[in-house]
Amino acid sequence: MKIGIVGHSSDKIDEELGSKLLDQMISKVASVNTISADIEIVTGLTNIGVPKLAYKIADKRNYLKVGISAQQAYEVKCGVYPVDKEIIVGQKFGDESTAFIDYIDYLVRVGGGNQSANEVKLFKSKCALLNWDIKERLQEQEFKLGS
Repeated sequence: MKIGIVGHSSDKIDEELGSKLLDQMISKVASVNTISADIEIVTGLTNIGVPKLAYKIADKRNYLKVGISAQQAYEVKCGVYPVDKEIIVGQKFGDESTAFIDYIDYLVRVGGGNQSANEVKLFKSKCALLNWDIKERLQEQEFKLGS
């Protein structure tokens, strides 16, 4: 089970609230799979914001951590999170979106901007194509950035 996570990659998030929301949403998705060794948390590789929080949850639960991003992830100040598997596609953030969606089985969105919205659209198209129930496969929660 590959759970994709999208959301704000920013240090201006409420980490406590973000962690709580992510933990609840990941639990809901993961509950359909009783073997935790088969669960992968897949997000954008960066060590900031929602991706970092998702990887920390994966660490606590002993889930495999997968980072799918563009080469640009190595050029940002926050650095990359130490993951079990890295997949680099393209140069700029967004270049990896199609590969990310192709890789995952479920999607959790906690806030986010244009790239998150685009990836949700791509995931909805994938669900329609594969006759997957979108209500089972997609969890979304609005989450605003602080100041």
